[in-house]
Amino acid sequence: MQILTTRFGPVTVEQQDRVEFPAGLVGLPQLKRFVLIRDPQAPGITWLQSTRDTAWAFALVSPRSILPDFQVRASVEQLRPIEVQDSQDIDVYAILNRTVRQVTANLQAPVLINRRRSLGVQLVLSDSLYEMRHVVNWVAELRMSA
Repeated sequence: MQILTTRFGPVTVEQQDRVEFPAGLVGLPQLKRFVLIRDPQAPGITWLQSTRDTAWAFALVSPRSILPDFQVRASVEQLRPIEVQDSQDIDVYAILNRTVRQVTANLQAPVLINRRRSLGVQLVLSDSLYEMRHVVNWVAELRMSA
């Protein structure tokens, strides 16, 4: 499958890089189908690119690269949409956001992707261990526009 993106131009996407979010993302329930694109200019950054509206893309990073002890405490009910059978199949990401002054990571609402089932969910963690705008100092310049 090939999609035209605002950040990377035309991109060929393999089947294993497609992800469906049955409930969409928090605040964006209409966006359900995405692809994962590794950023060739920023190792450690993966883009969650909408295939429905290619203007929407989110920079993702492993939360453990920010906080090595990061843990997701999720209920069975929260994980039901992504059909988890083995926790080893789950990749956990934090969405990055760039402002004029800094880059932050949303550690309070991680994105979980079941690689085996190509299903994703964004959780809102009820505990207050993590911040929604955790400052990240090591992230390379993000491609926020074409």
